[in-house]
Amino acid sequence: MTARAAARAIAALLWCAGAAAQAETRDEFWPEIDAYLKMSDRARVFLVASMTSASERYNAAGVTGYQDSELGAHLDVTLTPIFRPALMNADWERDRYLWMRVGYARLGALRDSPDSSDENRGIFELTARNPLPRSTWIFGRFRWEARDIEDQRSNRYRIRVGAEREVTWFERIAVPYVTAETYYDTRYGQWNRQEYKIGAEIAIDDRWRFEPYFARRNDQRSEPAHINAIGLALKYFR
Repeated sequence: MTARAAARAIAALLWCAGAAAQAETRDEFWPEIDAYLKMSDRARVFLVASMTSASERYNAAGVTGYQDSELGAHLDVTLTPIFRPALMNADWERDRYLWMRVGYARLGALRDSPDSSDENRGIFELTARNPLPRSTWIFGRFRWEARDIEDQRSNRYRIRVGAEREVTWFERIAVPYVTAETYYDTRYGQWNRQEYKIGAEIAIDDRWRFEPYFARRNDQRSEPAHINAIGLALKYFR
């Protein structure tokens, strides 16, 4: 498959996701702050603080506003330390072909809601990357989440595929991308969630980047079943 064909295939998935929109769709905002702290050429620490915010929520008690948060700490370890000098050294994950992540995240509600819950989550990931023509890369990620939601334990498995390409935009390095991800939840015994994203990571300087994106989420086990989200991540590298 060529780079153009891969991009068209994922773009078609995004279009289909939008075309399948139903009446019950919630709009959300996903702000996030990330820190990537390099320990060595083979390891780094990844810290994340994020929030999910919506003006409306559908539940048994009616329609209310809500906010959820996530705090996490992770260790990234490269399994094949091969560098691509065309990219800035701070952009750690794109300098490797294969790397893993282990970590922990705490999720909870910032604003009380009848159906909010607290969660402790253990995380294990494997990410692989492969070059295509015209400076395009495809990547895949497997993620296992060991979840404890209100003392109820379960596992969730996530598979993500995507494509990206580095470009220069107004004398800044930018990496536009598209991804598609599916989730398997052992509570339901099915692949119940699909998520599609399109966005770009844009360099501010050697230390800072920001990443605006649009996400579409479909979930057969949630109410509402569809979410449109605007995300904005601010990233710090050291």
